[in-house]
Amino acid sequence: MKQLPSLNERLKDYLKSDSKITLYKDGTTTLYSKASLEKDILFARHTFKKYGLKQGDMVLFQINAATKKAFLASFFALLSMGVAPVLLTAARSRDHVTRLKRVAGDNPTAPIIADSETAEFIKFFWKDLDKNRIITVVENVEKYPDDMENEIEYADVDPNALALVLYSSGSTTDPKGVMMNNQRFLLMLKNLGKALKTSPKDIWLQWLPLEHAFGIVTLIVIPMYYNLGAVHMNAVEFIQNPKSWFDAVSKTRATKTAAPNFAYPLLKQAIQGNEKWDLSCLDFILNGGEPLSKKVCKEFTDSMKHFGFKENTIVPLYGLTEALGAVTFNMEHEYPEVYAEKLTAGIDFNLDVLKANIADIVCQGRAIPEMQIRISNDLGEPLNDYVVGNILVKSDYICTGYLSKDSSDLFIDGWLDTGDLGFLSEGLLYVVGRKKDMFFIHGKNIYLRDIEQVITSKFGYRCAVCGDNDFASGNNYVYLFVESQDPADIPVKELKEHVFSEMGFGLNKVIPMKKLITTGTGKIAKEKMLLAFKNGEITGV
Repeated sequence: MKQLPSLNERLKDYLKSDSKITLYKDGTTTLYSKASLEKDILFARHTFKKYGLKQGDMVLFQINAATKKAFLASFFALLSMGVAPVLLTAARSRDHVTRLKRVAGDNPTAPIIADSETAEFIKFFWKDLDKNRIITVVENVEKYPDDMENEIEYADVDPNALALVLYSSGSTTDPKGVMMNNQRFLLMLKNLGKALKTSPKDIWLQWLPLEHAFGIVTLIVIPMYYNLGAVHMNAVEFIQNPKSWFDAVSKTRATKTAAPNFAYPLLKQAIQGNEKWDLSCLDFILNGGEPLSKKVCKEFTDSMKHFGFKENTIVPLYGLTEALGAVTFNMEHEYPEVYAEKLTAGIDFNLDVLKANIADIVCQGRAIPEMQIRISNDLGEPLNDYVVGNILVKSDYICTGYLSKDSSDLFIDGWLDTGDLGFLSEGLLYVVGRKKDMFFIHGKNIYLRDIEQVITSKFGYRCAVCGDNDFASGNNYVYLFVESQDPADIPVKELKEHVFSEMGFGLNKVIPMKKLITTGTGKIAKEKMLLAFKNGEITGV
């Protein structure tokens, strides 16, 4: 196989290129020059070397992406040194610190690199932390030290050495860090560039969290590897003001961006009619990260056409952290009609809901180059087209395993079981669900059992949490069913506040019950309870 240019070779070229880095905030754009970035990288290297970091080390990366300059300079500094960053959400809540502690427990010698505000959050919620373990980075350098290097000394990194570790937005109780070595990372970048039809004129704009696979890859690594323009926004700015996303696109003339399904209704509802956007610059918006809705995509597209938004701008995708965020793209806009009567199940799967909503199912496209997809039954045997089963993937650039976890059963004959369910039709993938008890809300994967654990550990109630994807509206809802001999005494307000404090999002409804609905074996029947609630047979507050 032809040797691909290393990440450090690409970084060296990137710092000399004329591609632009733009920082966007509150309607204002600021150019972050390559000369300034290089100097900030040198400063970050100086800080890390004083601490004793060296090639082959790992660090827990806790720099908030909102710092922008500090995030970029620190990430590239680690890359240049051959130090592998372990990326996970910068601590802004007790839940974040709980995850960090679990990850840090698996890596007891790895230091924590954090911006000043994140460092304070960590210290506040982690009382017995050795404070010397935190390296605090400077967000806005006012004076550079006299003994700082004059030029970057790039490490000669082994292709099999660890490049980075990514944590998906999954379970707090059992977080899994996806390990990617340099050679696999490079191969992924090569094929992702092909799949996305990368052009020197591309300008990527992103507000997705940079500690997640698709954020870090599309806004930092792809622009670096291919010398492309990049516009940095904050996720918080979009959530607080959804219009800021297209304000930024129109102002910076961005050509490529991305957002999960929940973002489109938010932006559509925020439009007031006085916007002066010109969105003709957009080649595509990648849509993935949570269940897709054809209805949501169409309504959004129709509402944006008078701004120059093209018919097929939204491109559905299917990805997972183990493949650095990309498995399929529907770049060719293939949307053949799907016939409900042709669907069968090769696993234990109720087809009724799927068939009832077949008109809203989204084709997520074909596998990107050098990626294979198989639909299998629970024995790993391949299934035919239109048969719902387990989605398996195979590629030379899928991760090497999970950090500090037993990964011996991760692959079966080279195939990775994604945990997702779907079917194929003539090479096109349709994702229809997930095996595990996981739910998508606001672009984040929530394990419902984590919410149950949070409630039970504090209040002692037997409870069940159900997630509901509303295909019609494109909205997601989280309901808490609580069992008590006296349902009227259940502290609904306290329950909601506690979940928000611990998990960072709100419950839509709390449903007090004298007895939870169970199966004949005593197992909580979540589907039955959710259906009863939606049918008005039981009510919530």
